[in-house]
Amino acid sequence: MADLHIDHVSRFFGDAAALNDVCLTVPSGSITAIIGPSGSGKTTLLRLLAGLDSPDEGTVRIGNKVARLGDTALCFQDSPLYPHLNVWDNVAFPLKLKATNTADDVLKKRVGEVLEMLEIDHLAQRKITELSGGQKQRVGIARALVRDVEVYLFDEPMAHLDQALARDIVIDLRKIQQSLGLTFVYVTHSKAEAFALADQIVVLVDGQVAQVGEAEELVEKPKTLTIAEFLSPTELNVRQRGDAVEAWRPEDTQLTRGGSAIVESVTYLGREWLVRTTEGQAVSEEKFEVGEAVTLTQKKVFSF
Repeated sequence: MADLHIDHVSRFFGDAAALNDVCLTVPSGSITAIIGPSGSGKTTLLRLLAGLDSPDEGTVRIGNKVARLGDTALCFQDSPLYPHLNVWDNVAFPLKLKATNTADDVLKKRVGEVLEMLEIDHLAQRKITELSGGQKQRVGIARALVRDVEVYLFDEPMAHLDQALARDIVIDLRKIQQSLGLTFVYVTHSKAEAFALADQIVVLVDGQVAQVGEAEELVEKPKTLTIAEFLSPTELNVRQRGDAVEAWRPEDTQLTRGGSAIVESVTYLGREWLVRTTEGQAVSEEKFEVGEAVTLTQKKVFSF
């Protein structure tokens, strides 16, 4: 297996650049998650990697060879499964298309292995119309993984699933990737999925790579205010100080009684309270009342 290289790739739609000089290396045997605000170019990039579109500038290479259609397998947000076929035949379909001379025993072994890895082997003879949403998505993933390719691509595969189902599938995907040493590129709107899955995370903003790193690095050392705002679970506190913009998370803000700030609203988050004041927001384990005077102390401040 070889690394995936994205070299100075741009893609234009009229005068608008959906991708602008994107450079990135996806190490072989790793998971790279691509995240970013809506319209940042995530799906456009994935379509280029899949060979569904061509870059207007730059190249996509796997090792030293230009990537071609068929070098990757793509799992869509809504994988187009065939309702007249059962689960086994849906998963086997790509192998039957690609190589009619594949021995039956080899095909059966490969399909059986993938069904078992995704814990849907007991559903092999069921029709697609008899499956739940989570089971259908596992079939779609299995149909991608059954192929023997260099890179596996995922386009928002958990977008329509509830959090519990998505979490279970993400855990299984990570186990499969690690056990087989596969190369995944995983596009998602979910920061939680990216953090749980990826060896490296790419943040796309306005069609450009804004930052690449591990989850902890991105959260603790964001390069820009846009990245900090995108990765924060709550709205950042922001202020101008000279030529710099300072920002800090409500979670990194200590709240004490007495002071110049006045509590404007209190929202229960489940185990903590989000307290909005006249001088910013804080997350507190203690409940405060609207109208109370408080002091906000920042534990960690980003400067941009």
